[in-house]
Amino acid sequence: MGSSSSQMASMGIMNEGYFVGRKELTQWIRDNFEPSFQKVEDLASGVVYCQILNTVHPGSVQMSKVKMAAKTEVDYLHNFKCLQAGFNRKKISQRIEVEKLTKRSFQFNMEFVQFMKCYADMHLGSATAPPPSAEAKENSLPSRPAAAPAPTPAAKRAPPPRDVVSSGARRVGAGAGQQAGKAADRK
Repeated sequence: MGSSSSQMASMGIMNEGYFVGRKELTQWIRDNFEPSFQKVEDLASGVVYCQILNTVHPGSVQMSKVKMAAKTEVDYLHNFKCLQAGFNRKKISQRIEVEKLTKRSFQFNMEFVQFMKCYADMHLGSATAPPPSAEAKENSLPSRPAAAPAPTPAAKRAPPPRDVVSSGARRVGAGAGQQAGKAADRK
């Protein structure tokens, strides 16, 4: 396996991992990290992000320093510092927009958790997360087995064949366009 930075190069914005929906991500988090997880905005505490990274790279985040019951922005910032330290240890160059993530922004947390899931899938495979280390067991909630992977969004949304015209569309023949042009010339 190469370095984290070189593998991230293959994880561009068009990677299928960035097209994972909210429901699938919520279920993945419930199954592997926090059974009571409800909303993407709740990721603002940074706890789940730390758990994900520590699952992918055991020991990369000092889970004993993560404030698991974080309720204030000060605690959130502390947790993101722990996460950033883990990113630095593993030479992960992804930018963490702490200011936006800690403000409980749905969009920024959704994009970042999509990145984290894609990163985890790339390193662990998409079926299941490995059992947490002894340190992680002490500092996190018990995990349940992962659900079967959902079909990819690309499989759900196949484009229609090019030679099919939708029922609501009307084609204008060349004759009609030419007649309209001649009528305008006569005026």
